Amino acid sequence: MWEGESMKDKLDGALSVAVSVATAGTLWHNMGTSDFAVVCMAPWTVMGFWLFMVTYLQHHSDDGKLYTDDTFTFEKGAFETVDRDYGEGVNALSHHMMDGHVIHHLFFTKVPHYRLHAATQALQKGMKERGQDHLYKQIDTPDYTQEIVKQYYNNWFYVNEKNVVRE
Repeated sequence: MWEGESMKDKLDGALSVAVSVATAGTLWHNMGTSDFAVVCMAPWTVMGFWLFMVTYLQHHSDDGKLYTDDTFTFEKGAFETVDRDYGEGVNALSHHMMDGHVIHHLFFTKVPHYRLHAATQALQKGMKERGQDHLYKQIDTPDYTQEIVKQYYNNWFYVNEKNVVRE
């Protein structure tokens, strides 16, 4: 994980872990186990699941292609990610990070999160005008809790050989 990184980066990482563990330990010690579990661990668990679920669904779909080292390009990989529409309320609360994921992969250093929605709409319009809208993936996913179970069950333990691009 740290191969090729500078000593400063390694020390920064170690310091970050140490501060996080010390903070959690101090809170646990001062709050007690039950309060710590309710106030810290329960929200952390929910947030962790949400981040896992969103990230997994953004990078998996039934027709998703898997490229080998010889066939992968940055652009191909970016267009294999999926913009998932979880409903206007969830999309707005998350600053459109889930339904603006493709643009994030294409222009991650150029588009701030608060411009994802507008940039995604511009991408969709531009691709449609150029006849390239077939490259863009957007899936309505209002039933995201069922979708994560489906994707996990169907795609977690094996690779569908027909989705692997070898040439």
